[in-house]
Amino acid sequence: MQLLCNLSRKLEVVSEGLLYLLLLVMVITTFLQVFFRYVIFHSLPWSEEVSRYALVWLTFIGASYGLKRGVHVAVEALVRTLPPGPKRGLKALSYLLMALLGLVLLVYGAKLAQVNMSQLSPSLHIPIGLAYAALPVGGLTMFIHALALLSAEAKEVEG
Repeated sequence: MQLLCNLSRKLEVVSEGLLYLLLLVMVITTFLQVFFRYVIFHSLPWSEEVSRYALVWLTFIGASYGLKRGVHVAVEALVRTLPPGPKRGLKALSYLLMALLGLVLLVYGAKLAQVNMSQLSPSLHIPIGLAYAALPVGGLTMFIHALALLSAEAKEVEG
């Protein structure tokens, strides 16, 4: 399980860098589009697609990163009233469900990406499946992070 925790930590670092990069790509392409449209009076045909695909990737990588960092929105009113034992059990169940969601995203996202590899995007002329590939990548990282968090939770109970 130590290998899983190390992999999760490395994925967290890579994900953080990718999130910054994707946000930067979105900001720059959106700024360029506005500048070209309203100052030069000539729109860039590819900027909307680049921003959209960057947002898709940012969403799925960000979801797994948020899971790892524990920053997802949660309703904790009930959880805070529970004693430590059931509280840990509920947390473990939450990680198991997140791992299951990651697995579903991985399996069905891979199928969806594969099916759409032959369809090209209108402006960039790249396979649409590359945008859909964010689902299995995000699902895999979510699965790894959830199992690492579950492992850490189990270690905390033992120790």
